[in-house]
Amino acid sequence: MSLKEDIAKHKASLPLRYTQEWLQARFRQFYATAEPELPPRFTAREWGMLGWGGKMMQRHLAFRSEGELQARLAHEAPAHVYHSVAYYAHPSAGKMNEKQWQAADLIFDLDADHLPEMELLKQGKISFGALMEITREQAVRLAEDFLLGDLGLALEDLQLVFSGGRGYHVHVRAPAVLELPSGARRELADYLTGLDADEELLLVDAGHTRQYGDKRYSTGELRLPATDAPGWQGRIARYASAWLTEAQALPPDEQLARLKSLPGIGSKVAKQAQIDGTPQEVFDTLPRRAQTALRDAALSACAVHADEPVTGDLHRLIRLPGTLHGGTGLLARSVTLDELRDFDPYRQATALGDAPVKVRSVAKHPIAMGDVASLEPDEVTELPTAQGAYFMARGFATLEVEA
Repeated sequence: MSLKEDIAKHKASLPLRYTQEWLQARFRQFYATAEPELPPRFTAREWGMLGWGGKMMQRHLAFRSEGELQARLAHEAPAHVYHSVAYYAHPSAGKMNEKQWQAADLIFDLDADHLPEMELLKQGKISFGALMEITREQAVRLAEDFLLGDLGLALEDLQLVFSGGRGYHVHVRAPAVLELPSGARRELADYLTGLDADEELLLVDAGHTRQYGDKRYSTGELRLPATDAPGWQGRIARYASAWLTEAQALPPDEQLARLKSLPGIGSKVAKQAQIDGTPQEVFDTLPRRAQTALRDAALSACAVHADEPVTGDLHRLIRLPGTLHGGTGLLARSVTLDELRDFDPYRQATALGDAPVKVRSVAKHPIAMGDVASLEPDEVTELPTAQGAYFMARGFATLEVEA
């Protein structure tokens, strides 16, 4: 490489270096007064920190006091801070078998990257903001329908956390789950998807048997379960009942179009369907293929897609609430279930203030921070620190340094 090329490469790297230094300085200001949300028995946890610029993760850390942790954060201002879901007798031991595992919180990680709707984002059919909304809705459903509903856990056993990045973490600390083995935890993650549910049992077989010679056959008539049935049966019934009730409220032409959207229903069958009765009566008039399609739509709509490897990992490190996410500049923070119902991370998880900062977009396409701020390609603009930090931390912008 010639001297000229070396100088050019050095100049090209300066915006990234200045940006990283600016971000770390903002993080250091935050940690000078921050009070992170420490998990129970934090002295029995392994801790990890990831610095800036691709540095190696520091693992096998342990802290004897809250002040010791806060001093470390204020001094290093790391990009990411994690603690183990597990409790150990010797959390700072360098090898896992020396730590002496005692128990572990049950963790569900809902990340936008792992949702089926991620494909719609890649195809340009939905925005990233819309994908984040779907993730939030799944977090609410996980807490309400599955953990509080199906499993009968108490709200005080749950900690709901915006991850600071692309989703939400749900920590479960009920005594009954702390010693669950990895396999049982993975089964819980699978249960949330409904994929392992016996599809033949999700609808009620109300068929009659008929005798043909020496053999008996079922007529295979399917009915909806009761809407208050437990587990997936009740979930299917409530979804199908709501779907059919909504269809009944539509004008006649739209009723037909809605029914025809189900496989197995053409114009003739749609016109013959009884649409004026109860949801159960309407369901009874549908052909079997349409009934099972409605069941499958309910399975898809009611599923929760937690990251199974995270749930099953007894030694996982998870982001510490009350710390900043180095990939967004947003705050990982706990939320109540009521707050989660309409939580907007781009407004409610900012922690770096409103002082103006000038940034330059390096993205090749328009980008947005929800509906709070946006940048066009090559745009140079002044933004509040929290918004500028978001675009810079995500790699979409660099700090604009005045000459």
